[in-house]
Amino acid sequence: MTEAPTPAQAPRARPVAAAHALVSAPAPPRRLPAGEPLPPEDYRRLFGVLEAVDRAPDLPAFRAGLLDALVEWFGYSTLAVLHGPGTEEALLEGRGVKSGYSRGFLAEYATRWIDSDPYMTPYAHRLLAERGVVTLRDLEPGYGPAQRAYVENFLRPHGIADKAGMIVDAGAEGVVYVGAVVRGAPRVGARDLAVLRALRRHLAPLAAHFLARDREAEAAAGGLGLTAREREVASLAAQGLTNQQIAQRLFVGVATVKKHLTRALAKTGTTSRTHLAARWREATD
Repeated sequence: MTEAPTPAQAPRARPVAAAHALVSAPAPPRRLPAGEPLPPEDYRRLFGVLEAVDRAPDLPAFRAGLLDALVEWFGYSTLAVLHGPGTEEALLEGRGVKSGYSRGFLAEYATRWIDSDPYMTPYAHRLLAERGVVTLRDLEPGYGPAQRAYVENFLRPHGIADKAGMIVDAGAEGVVYVGAVVRGAPRVGARDLAVLRALRRHLAPLAAHFLARDREAEAAAGGLGLTAREREVASLAAQGLTNQQIAQRLFVGVATVKKHLTRALAKTGTTSRTHLAARWREATD
């Protein structure tokens, strides 16, 4: 009787030649081209902003996340993030958030200077469409007397030397405008401009997504009879934000938030924030 081979005597499987599994030779990674405009730390800033907004639950959170990320990664303390169907509409009457502006500054701007703002001119809108990111200095060739007075008599006395305006084109859904004021420096830095130009391209699909979702939510909530601002307040209240947090997010006073919230409660037939949140989710989910 033949004995079964012991484990030591058992035949071994023949190794498969590596060439059978791997048919391509390893290649070195691509080298950065000479004169690469962005050093690695600027790419980290770019992705830091994107990471702050790509998982936002809705448009208000996207706007607030973008504003906060620009403060954190670029050091901009005075910002506006607005949106509308086009550049002119976003700048003139767009919904959005602001940070770093005093109420006195905004009141003076609205009552005296808005029509003289260089970014409100057709020249600025055309340049924004062409370049995506435009500074005040870029707009100087299109200045008239009103624009020069605006810069010399309004911005400079408030310590504002330059400003960057960025348009994120969301296609059929509209645009998102970002305005960043530069204080303590004579102009917007070239590296900042390079990062902003790269950033706007990556923000475009996100902006289109959130603007489309907001339009759908607005249509779904149309039966509630709320104004645009009342919808924003109701949405933020449904997320659990306090009146103070909503005021900071929308750059309005707490009294204004209370007014919109009271109207939203009355129009939806609800009597508490919890009841309003449930009604809001029922209408928009």
